[in-house]
Amino acid sequence: MLSARNRLTGEVVEVQTGDVTTEVTIDVNDETVTAVITRESAEDLEIEEGMELTAVVKATDVMVRSD
Repeated sequence: MLSARNRLTGEVVEVQTGDVTTEVTIDVNDETVTAVITRESAEDLEIEEGMELTAVVKATDVMVRSD
C-alpha cells in the first residue's frame, strides 16, 4: 500500500536507458512528467513506450518557479 496521494497516470512517450539509470517520460493530460529510475527497476517493470504508467510523487519539499 502506498501512502503517497499524488499519483499521475499517463502514457509513456519516451524511454532513455543509460548504463545505470533510465529516464521515463510520461504524458499526463498533455503535460509531461519525467522520472529517473534505476535501469534494473525499468527492466523489472518492463517499461516501454505506449504503456500506461502511474508516476507516484512523494516528497517533503516541492520547488516552484515562475516563468
